[in-house]
Amino acid sequence: MFDLTERVAAVTGASAGLGRQFALALARQGADVAIMARRKNKLEEVAQEIRETGVKCLVVPCDVTKLDQVRDSVAAIIKEFGKVDILVNNAGSGGSAPLEEMTNEIWQHNIDLELTGTFQCTREFGKEMLKRGYGRIINIASIFGLVGNADVPVVGYHASKGGVVNFTRAAAAEWATRGVTVNALCPGFFPSEANNPEAMAAMDSFIRRCTPMKRPGKEGELDSAIIFLAADESTYVTGSIVTCDGGWTCV
Repeated sequence: MFDLTERVAAVTGASAGLGRQFALALARQGADVAIMARRKNKLEEVAQEIRETGVKCLVVPCDVTKLDQVRDSVAAIIKEFGKVDILVNNAGSGGSAPLEEMTNEIWQHNIDLELTGTFQCTREFGKEMLKRGYGRIINIASIFGLVGNADVPVVGYHASKGGVVNFTRAAAAEWATRGVTVNALCPGFFPSEANNPEAMAAMDSFIRRCTPMKRPGKEGELDSAIIFLAADESTYVTGSIVTCDGGWTCV
């Protein structure tokens, strides 16, 4: 069950953190993987890990905010593998500031990276999926796309991830009869390069107070959700917003 052998997956923001974990999870299920991010040297390190699982891996340097780079990436992946079956829109790392101090530049950076990047990749990869009548698109949103918070000043991130959530629903509805499913995964707090150990330690009391499980997520705890949404077995699942947050959004 959930075998991804002979499937081709593209993962954005795959040079570290959750993107790296998602790419490895799909590879372990048998998918060949194209990994995308801006830092080629980091991508090469992840590619080595992926190839050690026995699958093929293509390194594709790409800034998802640049449409020409997204289109070039799609072309490179199609040239290498002949198709793309799975897209994980994970790229993102927006700046933050209290609302009254947030500049237009910080705001726009969040929107460009988290929301417009997701839109551009979905559209361009989606065109190829629609040609074949098959695709699995998984947008990485956040619990902060579902709820606000009074402790961490990231209003631009809230806005962009909220946009990703409803973009997911709208895209799923448009493509529902065309063989392409679109779903979103909303993680809670997970240690990653973006959430470094020092930052996580500083936020420990906040996380414990807001999470019924009283802890952040652990590496691997998102894998099963990604694998299910990427697999053939999720045929009738589209437009879903899946939380993996230790109960954060249930209280």
